[in-house]
Amino acid sequence: MDIKKHALTVVKKLAQEYPDAKCHIDFKTPFELLVSTVLAAQCTDVRVNMVMVPLYNSKYKSPYDIKKSGYEIFRDEIKSINFFNNKAKSVLSICDDLINKYDGKVPDSMDDLIQHAGVGRKSASVVLGNCFGKNDVIIVDTHLKRVATRLGLIIEEDPTKIELELKKIIPDNEQFRFSMRIGEHGRQICEAKKPKCNDCFISKICPSYKTLSLK
Repeated sequence: MDIKKHALTVVKKLAQEYPDAKCHIDFKTPFELLVSTVLAAQCTDVRVNMVMVPLYNSKYKSPYDIKKSGYEIFRDEIKSINFFNNKAKSVLSICDDLINKYDGKVPDSMDDLIQHAGVGRKSASVVLGNCFGKNDVIIVDTHLKRVATRLGLIIEEDPTKIELELKKIIPDNEQFRFSMRIGEHGRQICEAKKPKCNDCFISKICPSYKTLSLK
């Protein structure tokens, strides 16, 4: 199989099916998305939205606001989010960095973003793509990893290696949109436990179809 040709076909079909795929985290500013993305690790976007949107609307407009509240108050406000203790520490650390190094603004580069506590390449890519219009970012979340593996686009397991693997076969200007769309496909059709193969518009070119459709 010509992997680059296959990848371009996948990109095209995903674009046709999910032209307007969007982030599932609710946000208005880069700061809100950065904080919520950190909180969403090993937690659902729905839960994070339930907790954080009211807080953003009422009191947390900037890193200065969270810094003013302090660790204990912020921690108690996010108790329903998994691993809230460590995540609260990370968010307070991020706020300190943003205030001290970036005049309270969220930086728009990968190298700067991943210096913050709790911010890996996935979280940074989410912010860069959604807030700063960066198209050459791959968001390696569980949905992308699962669906891309089933489609035969990747063989690696490590997120950093997966990112590099996909960057070789997905055009730079399509990488962010591809990430959003393949994630949407993972949510709607290519589910982890019971993929809806018989309803899948891409099954004819999926090398895993015969195996998965029997589940």
